[in-house]
Amino acid sequence: MSKINFHLLIWLKQHRKFIGAILLAMAITACNNSAKSQLPSIVSQTSDTSNSNSASVSPVQNVADNKSLEQQAVQVIHDYYDAIARQDYKQAYLAWDGDGAASKQSYEEFQQGFANTASVAEEVGKPGSIEGAAGSLYIEIPVTVTAVTTNGTPQRFHGSYVLRRVNNVPGSTQKQRQWHIYSAKISPEK
Repeated sequence: MSKINFHLLIWLKQHRKFIGAILLAMAITACNNSAKSQLPSIVSQTSDTSNSNSASVSPVQNVADNKSLEQQAVQVIHDYYDAIARQDYKQAYLAWDGDGAASKQSYEEFQQGFANTASVAEEVGKPGSIEGAAGSLYIEIPVTVTAVTTNGTPQRFHGSYVLRRVNNVPGSTQKQRQWHIYSAKISPEK
């Protein structure tokens, strides 16, 4: 080993704590700067109307955005039952995520499920909080459904729907950023 490398090795061993502290400080500074530069884009992805160039979003704006998103989700439920009442089963089927696939039925099975339905109306309860996961937003909406069969028998159902939409991320389409029915837990009233 050369004399210079030997002296450098000894110097590094003697000052390793100092060098480690400098490297740690550099890493923390880099992480903080990275987190600060990513924060505006993360905040804008959860807001339907925020500007991606905005450095921050006020809590008041987030509340207003969430209220608007909540109202849009509730409207999907109203539109869904309105389509069923009009016997526009194709529109109702397409309200489900994946162009109807989330209903876990083919379109024909879905349509057949309403063959004995003469009328239907829904009452929407207070929606749950909007939750985010894996690039999507979810909201649970409770409902009470009143239906009348073709032979005049009244029926009532209770339960909830979970709706999903993609966050406002680059590359997402307008259709993906609309609420769709993701799942349902609806049971007959006893």
